[in-house]
Amino acid sequence: MPDLEPIIQTHNASISMPIACPVVTGEQLALPDGSALTQLQVHRMLPGRRWVFSAAWQNQAVFAKVFIGRQAEKYAKRDAQGAIWMAEAALKTPALLWQGHAKNGQAHVLIYAAIPQAENVHQVYAQTEVPQRLMLLEKVVQVLAQQHAAGLLQTDLHLKNFMLANGSVWSIDGDGIRKKTLSRRACYQQLAALIAKLSILDQQAWVPDLLGAYQQQRKWSGQISQNQILAWAKHYKAQEVREYVERKIFRNCTDVIWQQTATFVMAHNAHVALPELTPDALELAMRAGSMLKEGNTSTVVRTRLAQLDAVIKRYNIKNMLHAIGRSWRPSRAAVSWSNAHRLQYHEILTPQPLAMLEKRLFGLRGQAYFVSAVSALPDAFTFFNTISDEALRSEALRQLALTCYQFYLLQISHGDMKATNLQINAQGQIVVMDLDSMQQHRCAKRALRAHVKDIRRLLQNWKDDTSLYNALLQSFHAVYVDHMPLKLAGISI
Repeated sequence: MPDLEPIIQTHNASISMPIACPVVTGEQLALPDGSALTQLQVHRMLPGRRWVFSAAWQNQAVFAKVFIGRQAEKYAKRDAQGAIWMAEAALKTPALLWQGHAKNGQAHVLIYAAIPQAENVHQVYAQTEVPQRLMLLEKVVQVLAQQHAAGLLQTDLHLKNFMLANGSVWSIDGDGIRKKTLSRRACYQQLAALIAKLSILDQQAWVPDLLGAYQQQRKWSGQISQNQILAWAKHYKAQEVREYVERKIFRNCTDVIWQQTATFVMAHNAHVALPELTPDALELAMRAGSMLKEGNTSTVVRTRLAQLDAVIKRYNIKNMLHAIGRSWRPSRAAVSWSNAHRLQYHEILTPQPLAMLEKRLFGLRGQAYFVSAVSALPDAFTFFNTISDEALRSEALRQLALTCYQFYLLQISHGDMKATNLQINAQGQIVVMDLDSMQQHRCAKRALRAHVKDIRRLLQNWKDDTSLYNALLQSFHAVYVDHMPLKLAGISI
């Protein structure tokens, strides 16, 4: 994840927060030449290190990067040098208008021209229909090829480092740019690193087109296989996701507030306003809620936290032997927290994770809680039993098979594919529930075995409904490009 958001000029890009930058006085930033940055809006901040503002300067719209702290000069020079290199390579990139110190000398400041009517490629990609997505990505790949041809390397390659304005793709964020002549293999690995930022289904579908766009821009002949590019992309994606869901969300970061006391640890969704959460507060909220499930190993309650409807799943300790066995392993609450973020990272629907709390005694884990947003959608049993719209029914079956196929490609197994653990929304999309048995396997053979087991368990839900069962089989056949897992699951082709 990058430290700085790219330069953006949109109406809703700014962050609604106080401008707590120490070199900003009276909502303006004074410069040594007597000019000032005014009309400041925060677009990104890393407290104590750097800020990105949209602003007005000398009667023009600009973006300013403000660096403070011990390494401010280093980062400012690196950002400016990258911008200069991109401009020298004749790439479309915001002009560096000014660089120097703030008037009080406590910050390094870079001022860039704003790109009129620009949109971040990452946002455009997420909001655009599929055919236009591919055209956009081909343009980005062509710009990446131009960077490589100019001897420039992106060390933090992602879609947020490109902007779209008037049909043209711009390169931004000089901080990650290095001057380096790349081998062909390294160039293709960079292409794979960019493709890794796409959803797994888009990767599968578009590698041939994106590889072709890159080779055409470089005037290279095809000396590398599409499968090699795809294998690199999947590897990079897996590394990126593991870093996020196994480490980053278990400490303070942009998305998570981490709290640790002598008696518990807690991860809290940084983007959702929740009351102060402690074990006692969660128990009180559970007593005030309505019971959804009461069992030996877990208790599930729907309740309210402040103004928010929430589901609290408490993982119980049955006895002393169970307590010893659970004390040294990640709790099932932590597993659910990690897997919810994993699915969101892969753009697979699941109720929003709100918090995870583990009781601790001398560092050993005890009772644990996973808090998520309420999803009041019908489960798959209810949906298919009540749906009368044939088009929506067919779409839901396709989406169900598509979700399974994504799991297969990602080497994810759910572990309990009951119809009650799958919800379906009004567009036929699948919402995945009950994540404490989910795994993302590193071993392909284990992943395949687990996936076959998932398919068999899913089909058991409708073994007595011949019509629905056969329709689901047809959806599997249509969606799965690789039929091997279907054959292993006993589904005749």
